[in-house]
Amino acid sequence: MSITLTSEHSKDSLEHEEGQVKIHSRQPKTQAELEKEKWQEVHRLACEGNRKKYIDPKTGYSVMTELLHKRRGYCCGNACRHCPYDNENVGVTPEVKKANIKRGKERRKEIEAIEGKPKWADDSSDDSYSD
Repeated sequence: MSITLTSEHSKDSLEHEEGQVKIHSRQPKTQAELEKEKWQEVHRLACEGNRKKYIDPKTGYSVMTELLHKRRGYCCGNACRHCPYDNENVGVTPEVKKANIKRGKERRKEIEAIEGKPKWADDSSDDSYSD
């Protein structure tokens, strides 16, 4: 039987196997890893709350959630943190980007024809898809 315990703020783990305890020592998490964990948790909570955006804990910037990106229907080409389209418009020619965006807007219209416009927990009249 093997049990592994991992500390929240380090990568050290203990493994108990047949009466023996093995300690696997790893480097503590970097500041960047800890910051990523924070914004990932804030993003998860924002999505669970049906929010379009959240405030990045480190920078204070407003960040679009994956939910809003999906409802937009296409990659904007700005290398967004939560892009569900694998940043398909980052680094492509303007022609390819234009075609991808056109296809995405058509997809969004089809979705909205079936589901209607989304209702967001953090909705405000001056906040839209930006297109």
